[in-house]
Amino acid sequence: MHSSTSNSDSGQLAGFKREVPTKPLFSLVWLAMAASFVIFIGIEIHARNSGVVPSRANDMIFWNNHRLLLDDTPKNTTVLAGASRITFGFDLDTWEDEVGNRPFNLGLHGASFIPMLKDYALNTEHNGIIICSVAGGFTFADSNAFFVERIGKAVDALEASRRSITVRGHGLTAELLQARFAALNVDAYSPIQILRDTFRPSPRTNERAMFFVPYTYRHTEDNQDMFVVDFSDPFHLQEWDGMHKNVLTYLELGKPRTARSVVDQITTYIETIERRGGEVVFVKFPTSRFMKDWEDRRFPRDKYWDIIIEETGCRGFHYLDNTNTRDLFPPDGSHLLPLQAKVFTRELVKFVYPED
Repeated sequence: MHSSTSNSDSGQLAGFKREVPTKPLFSLVWLAMAASFVIFIGIEIHARNSGVVPSRANDMIFWNNHRLLLDDTPKNTTVLAGASRITFGFDLDTWEDEVGNRPFNLGLHGASFIPMLKDYALNTEHNGIIICSVAGGFTFADSNAFFVERIGKAVDALEASRRSITVRGHGLTAELLQARFAALNVDAYSPIQILRDTFRPSPRTNERAMFFVPYTYRHTEDNQDMFVVDFSDPFHLQEWDGMHKNVLTYLELGKPRTARSVVDQITTYIETIERRGGEVVFVKFPTSRFMKDWEDRRFPRDKYWDIIIEETGCRGFHYLDNTNTRDLFPPDGSHLLPLQAKVFTRELVKFVYPED
């Protein structure tokens, strides 16, 4: 009787034996890398021909890295704080040409200037001018609103961001790659944006779009936003209108703060900055269409802007008070086009540095 191991005879196993094939592993790796490179170059060429430009991702990791750069700037650097109106409406090149130094833009989409002012006062020794954009819906938003908490948490976690390998590593790779290649423009090449651009859906009754900013602008390395379209295409305006109406829906969920409650909060920060020799300047950027109607109704000038200026004693530049800015009409309702931003910035320079 055969044992249970009799099947292990070499003669019987010979038919199941197979040599491990030898393949040019490194050649395959190089071939795959070369193919990927060619595909990437093809996408880059297509992107450039389609008008897509390199753009940094406009997210909190970018803002965290950008904020940390402020610590290495001269103490008298002009700093900008506020929501997206200041990233679109303030032209850094124009200010630099007129004044001789380049401002540092801390602006963030959907953010209040208040946490930024607090950070500037308490976490830096800077003694220059900080220009704060007063955007009613964000400046006077309820403190529990998610976009208010977002910037507040980012400011409170600055030291954690400074030590974070993820945050710092992302900043380095994005600076080397994303800032240079249009094919890495996450807004232009996101699946959602590609589908919307391809099929161009019409808005439905009471539709509220998901919270995203359509690809119609570029976000630069120094945190400036510039439209790459002129809104002659109605679809671009439709997308921004949908996004803005969505934002207003969130803003209306909470009861807005009073101007005096904001003054009570920021007075200490202003005094701290002024003791160092610095100055706080408030600015009101142009609005239009339904955005202007909404702000005028919800945040009338005499009950908000005028009180901020009167109670703090700070200088304030309101676009309606200047003959060259009062007629600026942001097509999307809230953000200036590049040429409009240059006009606004030149007038702001004249206000901040009046000729003797």
